Amino acid sequence: MNAQNSSAQRAKGSDHLKSWASIFLDYFDAKARLVAAESTEARSHFVGLLILSGIMLVLSLSSALMYAVCLLYLVATLFRLAWGWSALICGALLTLAAVLFFVLLRAQLRKSVFQLSLKDLEKDKEWISQAKTKAP
Repeated sequence: MNAQNSSAQRAKGSDHLKSWASIFLDYFDAKARLVAAESTEARSHFVGLLILSGIMLVLSLSSALMYAVCLLYLVATLFRLAWGWSALICGALLTLAAVLFFVLLRAQLRKSVFQLSLKDLEKDKEWISQAKTKAP
């Protein structure tokens, strides 16, 4: 009788374990399907963003080229120079503008963004070092 009860309890415990394992596997299966669906959506969104970025880049470069041609035309018309000299002057003007913007960018990059946070961090370091020297 005891042997039958223990085998019934083992079978019941085994069924309980199988039930938990089945739930666990179903859960991970559902999560894996969700990740697959979300990654497909994310990939299509990312590809769309790449395409739009590429189109924007091409249009921006074309626009910049047209502005350069317009500047070339204005210099040629105002100073009554040949196209070659006008192109040289325009190239020099654009190079000077690029250098100016590079210097401005470099100055902006050297500024500390989190000045107050850095000062607070230095104060905290000083307080910690003082606390360590005072501690026995």
